[in-house]
Amino acid sequence: MPLSEHEQRLLEQIEQALYAEDPKFASSVRSARPRNRARMMLVAAFVGVIAGLAVVLIGLTNNIIPLGVLGFVLIVGSCVAAASALRGPKTNGPIPLGPRSNDSRGSNKQSGLRNKMEDRMRRRFDES
Repeated sequence: MPLSEHEQRLLEQIEQALYAEDPKFASSVRSARPRNRARMMLVAAFVGVIAGLAVVLIGLTNNIIPLGVLGFVLIVGSCVAAASALRGPKTNGPIPLGPRSNDSRGSNKQSGLRNKMEDRMRRRFDES
């Protein structure tokens, strides 16, 4: 269920406040979740492939065709899960990395620093 515009604005304000208060913590929380989830998905996919191979071998040695097909489906599904884990999370657009730069209260020096920090964060997320 999508958030309303008001809820999205509130969420953005909370994210911006968190980023402004402790940018190191915010970036570590933001980057830790996908890595852990991807790692767990890869482990599960590896186990699925091994289990699928075992099921295929059991099906072939006992001449049980449906069991072999089930093992093959398990292998293919595990490979798809691994590929999606390696691809990374789906996003609908750029992730806001900090306070918006249309704030005219800051000096040129502060906005320059902010732009440098945002560029660094974008490069980090592009590398991951």
